[in-house]
Amino acid sequence: MGNLESIRYFAPEGFLSVFIITFLIAGLLRRKTFSKSSFSCIAGTAGLFLTLILELCINTGYPDAIVIFSGMLKLDALSHLFKILCISSSILLFLFSYSSRETSDSLKEPMEYALLILSCTLGMMLLVSSSNLLMMYLSLEFLSLTAYMLTGFTDKNEKASEAAMKYLLYGGAASGIMAYGLSLLYGITGSLDYSGIHRFIAENNSGIILYISMIFIFTGLGFKIAAFPFHAWCPDVYEGALTPFTAFLSVGPKAAGFAVIIRFFYQIFTVRGEGDVLTVLGSADWPAMLAIISALTMTFGNLAALRQKNIKRLLAYSSIAHAGYMLMAAASLTILGIVSVFFYLSVYFLMNFGAFLVVIAVSNEFNSDEIEDYEGLAWKNSKGAFLASMFAVFLFSLIGTPPFAGFIGKFYLLLSILQPENPIYWLAVVAVINIIISLYYYARILKTMFLSRRQKGTALSGFERGQYLQYSLMAGLALFSIIFGIYWSPLNNISMLLENFIH
Repeated sequence: MGNLESIRYFAPEGFLSVFIITFLIAGLLRRKTFSKSSFSCIAGTAGLFLTLILELCINTGYPDAIVIFSGMLKLDALSHLFKILCISSSILLFLFSYSSRETSDSLKEPMEYALLILSCTLGMMLLVSSSNLLMMYLSLEFLSLTAYMLTGFTDKNEKASEAAMKYLLYGGAASGIMAYGLSLLYGITGSLDYSGIHRFIAENNSGIILYISMIFIFTGLGFKIAAFPFHAWCPDVYEGALTPFTAFLSVGPKAAGFAVIIRFFYQIFTVRGEGDVLTVLGSADWPAMLAIISALTMTFGNLAALRQKNIKRLLAYSSIAHAGYMLMAAASLTILGIVSVFFYLSVYFLMNFGAFLVVIAVSNEFNSDEIEDYEGLAWKNSKGAFLASMFAVFLFSLIGTPPFAGFIGKFYLLLSILQPENPIYWLAVVAVINIIISLYYYARILKTMFLSRRQKGTALSGFERGQYLQYSLMAGLALFSIIFGIYWSPLNNISMLLENFIH
């Protein structure tokens, strides 16, 4: 489809682009107004809500995929669902920033902060729709650059500056390796479009160079989702960055990373046979590569989390482990695997954002992120009991215990690798062992909050009217974490739109 025809299908991204430019000009003209963090957060939230409405109204799942801008972007169920998840993550980032004392105390330039979040969202939207190697690389770099800047946005925290530098250096190395892999793939196939690469591989025997290019390309994609061994940036960035951005980083960019992994491997290197049976094209056994990386990622993440004393670092290693769980489904080579990744990301959106919201609330009180600060939290006062109860819901869901949504999510992931078409029994065993390991460090937090009456540290303040947004968001996320653990059909029906992703 040509450029002029494509514009009408590009409405959400087009609107967000215009909004970013308008926001920038208005901020420069009315700098005093936009210097208030509350105003910038509200304005940014409004812009993203309108973008989300456009995405919901104009792009309705695409039973038939639409390729726009001469093959650069592909609009289908995958791009539609993951864009909704990415936009929603950015909206929660604004709302979390609005309610976080850490953010309001640290931001000198709220307008620039809001602009970076909006730009990061645009990068994610373009990334999940990319169907061209060049577009995919440029979108990934656009997303990464804004994330580097947001990590070190505050100049009051040496840890943030250190984290941003590490993130940039690791990201630069991963990006260079990925670019070399993309050049190899282009050299082999002579095409940048996913469809052209798919046709070449279907008609030709590609050999070892294709496998090498896959490994190099996955270096960049694995860095984005914090998969082992490309995870080293994750704990430092999670600890050093502002907590609202840390929460966003654990969901939004991770969702975009999984979307591009699914699109890249499944649209280029698989063909659908009868029913839900998928067959790998070419000689490169990429499902085995993903399965091995999945096992290493979940095992390392869970083992490293066992000894953490900082809650943000613990959740960082937890995030690495959860990336391993989702890679397990991506390696399944089944339609259910694709469906399961989105289903679990949706559930992870609820429980991980909720967990970080509790961390923000406790950090506002104690100005610290140490696990020992949670000692006796449930017994301090009514606010402490509320925060401890909400955290318990999110932690039980992260563990994967019924009747919480995390249990259903993990059940779908395990079911996807036990399908008769392509069972991976050894990976299922590794996953179950890792789920048991994760129970220890999550339960340690619960023990600290509920089984200790020492009430260590500073007294907890009472409920404050100005924080009702924070409490409401927390309760809403917890409620949906329970609802989708009992009645998950609506979320399952939405996820099943991905059944026709591979034609």
